[in-house]
Amino acid sequence: MLLYYYERKGLLILLILISCLIILPRQLRLKKQKVFVLVPPTEIPDSLYQDRPVLKADPLELNTADSSALITIRGIGPYYASRILRYRERLGGFYAVRQLKEIKMTYFNVDSAAHLFTVNPQLIRKKDLNSMSFKEVLRHPYLDYEEVKLIFNAKNKYKKISFDTLQQRKILPTYKLKKIKPYFR
Repeated sequence: MLLYYYERKGLLILLILISCLIILPRQLRLKKQKVFVLVPPTEIPDSLYQDRPVLKADPLELNTADSSALITIRGIGPYYASRILRYRERLGGFYAVRQLKEIKMTYFNVDSAAHLFTVNPQLIRKKDLNSMSFKEVLRHPYLDYEEVKLIFNAKNKYKKISFDTLQQRKILPTYKLKKIKPYFR
């Protein structure tokens, strides 16, 4: 049953009166009665976080580490470990620890943990540009579609292409060539 406007207005005024005359005085009376409870002093920790013992271990080699080894580093859980391994696979290996900054890791500071890692650049898998397909080269994180297209146009033009050819013919910008040099022959 729908209430008319005036009936609703009357109910609203009735509710206001009940709350002002009955509920509020009860609450004021309760506030006047102050209750004290004595709590014995206990030692309260500064934080809920408990420090783990820091193990002095050898730095972890990034190009050979597996996920279980990465998880032992404080701040790297299973998710970050899998992202690091996937990125390493896409690159072909790491040549510097600072490359970890390229992985978006919000809760892990690479600069403060750089001393925990080492990199052996000789473990990088160099790939031959002549034997790779367009899609395989495109999977490399340092190359975008336009740059791969330039490489394959040069490959079609010069039949065989090497990293030296890319440098001499200036097919790619110098900064990009420096970045991809450890990964391609």
